[in-house]
Amino acid sequence: QNTIEGPYVDGISITYGAPGNRNHIFTYAAGLVESSGPDRPVCPCNGGTLPPAFVESDYYCESGNPGPSTSESLYHADPLWDGRQCGGREIACCNQPNLAWFCKTFARPISGDLEVRLCTDETTENIALEFFELYIISPHLT
Repeated sequence: QNTIEGPYVDGISITYGAPGNRNHIFTYAAGLVESSGPDRPVCPCNGGTLPPAFVESDYYCESGNPGPSTSESLYHADPLWDGRQCGGREIACCNQPNLAWFCKTFARPISGDLEVRLCTDETTENIALEFFELYIISPHLT
């Protein structure tokens, strides 16, 4: 499902608004493998498919799997979205400023629920999340 309401990414989706009316803030995407090839979903920065249009450029993508094939494993040796252990073609994925932090400025104040979802589109996939910090800075708070 390539909509904001479904599991459009293998990774973390950060949105605001109620289900059925979500608005995108940021996405952390997990590429299947670091090296590209036929039938291997890789990050857009590594020659893979671009994210859905609603994501725009508000995402980071990295893979923890250095091999050309996959297995039902968690790749603990290479934590995602830390800007480290990016070799070969994946090095472009780690050239983002301030990785793993993101900053998003809104033109107007937003309201509604803030939601952080761990998403996968297959039952054999897992995303491990050890630690997550989210800071909200508002010039309208006193």
